[in-house]
Amino acid sequence: MPTLSIHGDVHIPDNIIHALGLKPGVELAFERQGDAIIMRPLKPNKISRVGDGPKILGYIGPTVTLEEMDAAITRGAVQSL
Repeated sequence: MPTLSIHGDVHIPDNIIHALGLKPGVELAFERQGDAIIMRPLKPNKISRVGDGPKILGYIGPTVTLEEMDAAITRGAVQSL
């Protein structure tokens, strides 16, 4: 069972660290709820660009233009009729 050190430090159990995917240096927020303490990892605010969309969504195929996408959508619509 983790205990509070003289300096206010607490060891987070390994199973919780792994379950939450915590890494060294992650910032944590603490909130008091009655006699309980809620700890949440803070997610870094990443600024995304439109060009990052495919990477964010996990797309690994070739890059296509809007015109190529429109043509593919049109082909798919015609084929579905």
